[in-house]
Amino acid sequence: MPIRLLLFSLVFWLNVTSIRAQDSARIALRSQLASHLQADTIRVNRLNDLAFLVRGDEPQQTVLLAQEALTLARKLKYQWGEAMALYVLGIGHDTYQKYQQTLPYLNQSLALFRRLNDRVGMARVLSQIGWFYTQRGDYVLALTHDLQAQRLAEKTANLELLARTTARLGTLHIILGDYQQGLSILSTAIQLFERTNDQEGICRSLNGFGDLYRLQEDFERAERYYDKSIRLAQALNRPRLAAQAESNLAAVYVAQGNYKDALNVAHKALSVLMKIPETDVVVWTQTVVARAYLKQNRLDSALAYGLHTWKLSRQVGSREASRDANEILAQVYAAQHKFAEAYAAQQKYIAYVDTLSGRNTQQQLAILQYNYGLSEKQTQIALLKKDKALQMAMAQRQRQLLLGALIGMGLVLGLLFLVYRNNRQKQKANSLLHQQKAEIQTQRDQTNQALAELKSTQNQLIQSEKMASLGELTAGIAHEIQNPLNFVNNFSEVSVELVQELKEEQKKGPDRDEELENELLTDLSNNLHKISQHGNRASSIVKGMLEHSRKSTGRKEPTDLNALADEYLRLAYHGLRAKDKTFNAVLKTDFDASLREISIIPQDIGRVFLNLFTNAFYAAQQRHIQYKESSYQPTITVSTRYVDGRAVIIVSDNGIGIPEAVQAKIFQPFFTTKPTGEGTGLGLSLAYDIVTKGHNGTLTVESKEGEGTKFVISLPA
Repeated sequence: MPIRLLLFSLVFWLNVTSIRAQDSARIALRSQLASHLQADTIRVNRLNDLAFLVRGDEPQQTVLLAQEALTLARKLKYQWGEAMALYVLGIGHDTYQKYQQTLPYLNQSLALFRRLNDRVGMARVLSQIGWFYTQRGDYVLALTHDLQAQRLAEKTANLELLARTTARLGTLHIILGDYQQGLSILSTAIQLFERTNDQEGICRSLNGFGDLYRLQEDFERAERYYDKSIRLAQALNRPRLAAQAESNLAAVYVAQGNYKDALNVAHKALSVLMKIPETDVVVWTQTVVARAYLKQNRLDSALAYGLHTWKLSRQVGSREASRDANEILAQVYAAQHKFAEAYAAQQKYIAYVDTLSGRNTQQQLAILQYNYGLSEKQTQIALLKKDKALQMAMAQRQRQLLLGALIGMGLVLGLLFLVYRNNRQKQKANSLLHQQKAEIQTQRDQTNQALAELKSTQNQLIQSEKMASLGELTAGIAHEIQNPLNFVNNFSEVSVELVQELKEEQKKGPDRDEELENELLTDLSNNLHKISQHGNRASSIVKGMLEHSRKSTGRKEPTDLNALADEYLRLAYHGLRAKDKTFNAVLKTDFDASLREISIIPQDIGRVFLNLFTNAFYAAQQRHIQYKESSYQPTITVSTRYVDGRAVIIVSDNGIGIPEAVQAKIFQPFFTTKPTGEGTGLGLSLAYDIVTKGHNGTLTVESKEGEGTKFVISLPA
């Protein structure tokens, strides 16, 4: 392991001055503020410094100090101080549980630092935004901001900043399950913390190593690192840091079956965390307590903590905590024979699992990482072209100087050297011609190589788009088939109980109640009929999906276009609902019954439908988020018509619409109106090629910004 063993043998023999450094800084800053009442930039800086130092232990005081700094900085038109105050306000509101105000402050701070071209400030804010998204399980945005922060920090000479961004990036890799990369990055971070003598950073890193080994179920190592983190936090007089590590240690004890020690340590941590309050860690610790009570079969206590965790996790916005709370509640309700509540909790648990660990999320992360690599390649190609242009300009300049020198020489020497000069010019022209030919050949080879790399990159992006579409389709299938399977499971459990009651009644002999037996048999028969009915429904879904998921052979076959459109509409809707349970839309269909089967490649046209439906739902969702219209109802309409020997399919939505200036570009490859990381710009391009080139049809768009969009497909019937 790339961590110096000397750290572990000396970490608790720290110098007393180093341990109390932050406390001394706080006292000094408060004294300076009390003596320096003048409203100037010095006071702004001291207010910001003190607000940042007390951010963990006194979040309310952080907000008050930073607000005073912000007001004074704006009055003085001191932009750097204003940017720092906004940054600290974002941190303070995040710690103080006012999460809806966190991102606005951080984004304002980032914009100011960019205007000032302050790399250190930009890296700090980007890292904090990445941490905000990490805490809420939005790992795509978290990785985006953490990578940007890391790159900026590497370009500065600020080791303290580089250590923090590195530690957060390593923590994110551990959360994502990339343990080898997380171990390497976190090891680098702890070395940087040593160089800057940041003992709190070392303490947090030790806690991070404990998390890494706990997630890998190496509980002995995890316990050892958590214990080191706790003792270092106690030596630093940082009860909050000690409580964080204690909550993780309690989770290790639960995994080892040591429930008594787990509850003692967890309650000790809660007694500290509830006072600060450290809400994110409180949610996690209560989950650990609920799980310990569940393992001890203390169902009432487990239920109480589980319900409180579920409520608090939704306030905090922690998807992982919401997932764990619903898992615990489902088990508690099942043990209490409250099957309806258990089923509801289990459905919520499955939804959060899909959101946090589903294929689509992992694909987005992979695409994001690839796009960063592609961006670097494109930058290198641009620099190479610029260098070539400079070389050509220099060569042209040299040729001009040489020609001028030759002309001057000819004027000086006169007519006697005219013939000699002409011969020399011919020789030099021939030499220059050969040189230019060689340069042109070299440039041609380099251009061909760059073109080959670009084509390879385009093919990879096309494959990424296809995989993203497959992820949307898979999510829809999973939710479509889940309902009949749940009915089969529920009726099976009830049928087992009915059989048991029937057996018990038959054991009574002459005293048995035949009427009750008949009722039980009737209920059992009805349940078996429903099990068969829903089993056949699941089987038909699987058969249908296998039919549509077959690899496209490129051969056309007669296909019911109405059924194909209806099926992919439902799959696209369930795919979006798998990512956002709060989103609801009205689905309207108007299919022409006279439209007979037409000859198409069903897999390709299905991909076109899935792309258009997904874009329609996205547009409606964005309008709901951006405009917050109370009367707005997202609506998607699909209709088919048979007109003059052609099948016409119309897909319309009442979403945000497409600006008129970009409507002509939407079918171009790599052009997208979605934010970075949410779209590749290939979906509509591929759909356009499938319709026009593969089926000799047409695909057009009509849209009005703020009102909606309509796509029209026309295929020869």
